Amino acid sequence: MHNDIVIADTSVLIAFNKLDILDLLCEIYKEILIPEAVLKEYGTKLNKCFQVKKVNDIRLLGIIKDLNIGNGESEAIAMAFENKLPILIDDLKARKIAKKLYLKVSGTIGVLVKLYNKN
Repeated sequence: MHNDIVIADTSVLIAFNKLDILDLLCEIYKEILIPEAVLKEYGTKLNKCFQVKKVNDIRLLGIIKDLNIGNGESEAIAMAFENKLPILIDDLKARKIAKKLYLKVSGTIGVLVKLYNKN
């Protein structure tokens, strides 16, 4: 059973890749949107449920970047906000910013718990 669409940050992709279960994200989410900066940070080819998108709201992105978080986190938060989608992100400061923007936030541990409960 899929949840719908989610935005993912680099840290979650790296964690799932290191655990060799990156493909399991596609069993939970129908589509995982990846900002361009996240793809650049991750640097590895992703399978079909991952879709690279460009952040459209450049002004919002600039404001978030001024909060002193990484490019991947900034683009992921901006993309989640402009599309009103949940975000998978691990960085504590970035999570706090996302929550202040009233985004639904989860991370590696939350997704692992969801996988565990599913199986």
